[in-house]
Amino acid sequence: MSEQELNTVTEPDQNDIKPSNAEEWQAEFFPVSEGKLITLYILSFGLYGVYWFYKNWKLQQPKMDKKISPVMRSIFSIFFTHSLFRIIDKSAEHLEKKHKFNANGLATIFVAAIVISNTMDIFSPSAGGSAYITNNTVIITSIIIFLLSVWPLVKVQATVNRINNDILGYLNYKYSMWNYVVIALGVITWILIAMGLLVESMGLGIEQ
Repeated sequence: MSEQELNTVTEPDQNDIKPSNAEEWQAEFFPVSEGKLITLYILSFGLYGVYWFYKNWKLQQPKMDKKISPVMRSIFSIFFTHSLFRIIDKSAEHLEKKHKFNANGLATIFVAAIVISNTMDIFSPSAGGSAYITNNTVIITSIIIFLLSVWPLVKVQATVNRINNDILGYLNYKYSMWNYVVIALGVITWILIAMGLLVESMGLGIEQ
């Protein structure tokens, strides 16, 4: 391979790469820029994570020895996170050590964060929890744990983009119309949550 051909492979022209389905099939795993993943994951309250798992399992489906359902593996992603991370980690064997990740460790962090965040409501005073734990405490703690769950995905995606020879995520870095809808709704929801926390912290909540 000539030097010119090598540069074409390793340094793709941003104008020639478009995040379309025609390009996507060439990737070994779901291509998306880290910034887009973070933005959509947080503003969709984790729903983009379900989509992320679906797209990865969809790409892996033809390579699997047994029949799998990408839809079910994305909906119940916490039960299949370790297996997907291990598949990605195995595909990253040719990368430098600094670009690899601990598959079991990151998968455990992600699953734990999701489970804990989704079950925080059992500690709410309104659900019979301790009277010394305020609703704000529960909500803020749940939010912090939820935000923690995006870190393992971003870490894995950084490796995925290198496997796909798309370090900067040019294959899927632009936002579609639906992405902007998600962003708008997410921003509004986060603002409402912040306002709710502020109102309760000021003791202006409606007493039952």
